[in-house]
Amino acid sequence: MSGCYVLPVRRLVDRRRDLAGWLVTPLFTLVAAPVLACFAGVLGSLGDKNGPPALCEEAMAENMCEEASLGVIGGHVVISSAMWLLLWVIPWWRGLRTVRVLLAVAATVVLVLLPVRMFNWSFSYT
Repeated sequence: MSGCYVLPVRRLVDRRRDLAGWLVTPLFTLVAAPVLACFAGVLGSLGDKNGPPALCEEAMAENMCEEASLGVIGGHVVISSAMWLLLWVIPWWRGLRTVRVLLAVAATVVLVLLPVRMFNWSFSYT
């Protein structure tokens, strides 16, 4: 034969299908993230003394607590929703499963950080 040798092409990402993971990861995130955020909110409300949210301290002078709260809530929901939509954009290759899971965890963390910012987490033991 002629001395030509073609090197096999190595792919950096395993491109076998992971259709179940592609479907389950966003759907699980859609259910689990709000549940975890509500759980963090319940824990935060146990220690809060029914006062205004902690992030309203600088907005109290202008009576803008509602606007400040809705701005923070909207920001967290929009960022978490955008990250959740990115889960559907990532291809269903098996090699991208870790990327998909990390993005789902990040979207959940963004949503769970909402009650962390809203409540005063300093518990009084009196």
